[in-house]
Amino acid sequence: MTQKNIKDLSIEELSEFVIDNKFEKYRAKQILDEIYIRRQENFEEMTLLPKELRSILSKNFTISSFKSTKIRYSKDKSVKFLFRLLDDKAIEAVYMPWENEDGSKIQWRTLCISTMAGCPLKCAFCATGTLGFIRNLSTAEIIEQILAVEKMLNIKLSNIVLMGMGEPLLNYQNVVKALSILTKQNLKLFRRKRITLSTAGIVPKIYEFAESKVPTKLAISLHATDNHTRQLLMPITKKYNISNLMDAVEYYYRKTKIDITYEYILFDGVNDTENDIKRLIRIARRVPSRVNIIPFNDISFTSPNGFSAQLKPASKEKMKEFANKLKMNNVPVIIRDTFGSDIEAACGQLALSDEKTIYTQN
Repeated sequence: MTQKNIKDLSIEELSEFVIDNKFEKYRAKQILDEIYIRRQENFEEMTLLPKELRSILSKNFTISSFKSTKIRYSKDKSVKFLFRLLDDKAIEAVYMPWENEDGSKIQWRTLCISTMAGCPLKCAFCATGTLGFIRNLSTAEIIEQILAVEKMLNIKLSNIVLMGMGEPLLNYQNVVKALSILTKQNLKLFRRKRITLSTAGIVPKIYEFAESKVPTKLAISLHATDNHTRQLLMPITKKYNISNLMDAVEYYYRKTKIDITYEYILFDGVNDTENDIKRLIRIARRVPSRVNIIPFNDISFTSPNGFSAQLKPASKEKMKEFANKLKMNNVPVIIRDTFGSDIEAACGQLALSDEKTIYTQN
């Protein structure tokens, strides 16, 4: 019998398991506390549980999804992790410490996590898309990235972004279950507004996510303001055009009252015109939102061809000019820093590399 990872179980499923095995329902909460509060990694160390229950858990479940971890440390204090899963697939996570202006204190400790091994969307600017779709991550594999990083860096993360490898809304069931566990109040892991889910725009799932019990901050990977350009950058636009996407975004905001973030990588001569600025202003004004202007991470290591090969980052001056014009029209905007350029931090880059890293922990 193949053992299931216990972190794949919801509180309801765990309660059903302990009751079926003739234990009191409250033992399910104790198990969750052992895993997520005390961070036990061995059933036998869960000494609050009866010995018989510990034995049953050991026979029925595993508690770890990773074979090994490879780590790269950047001079900018970000850290990239390559996790090797039990089936030898590789996924990535990136830790990003956001400091205050004078650099004297870390304001936010953010982890960018993956929801898939590979990705099916083939966005022109993303290294992960060149891997193709390998498989969805389980609920446990999503959660364990967070627990592993907190343990290895000996920190408490303040924010989570589902913005790594994969499209979260195409792994909807496992992602929502993971969010349900991560935001469970008594586990004291994260508040919903400390979690951001980034999507390329899977329109039906945006509606569904708005109706779920765990809607989080929503970041839309926009990157273009007209359908033709966006389709070149993001083929998913052919299925869900910008008008469809904006209708879904408006519904999400009206339902959740959570402001929207638009992610916008500025490419030289592609999406940086005056008309783009005008259209982006209209988009950003539709519901309360802000724009994150993001530097383009070089993907030349993937040997891109076609439109991907033509993409070049806009200059810093162009980025500032673009941002200032949005600000002049009362659109909140931030130019994001690039983290980890010296450690292959572009999404999918480390998984595509020869995996020679600074540090390996087995």
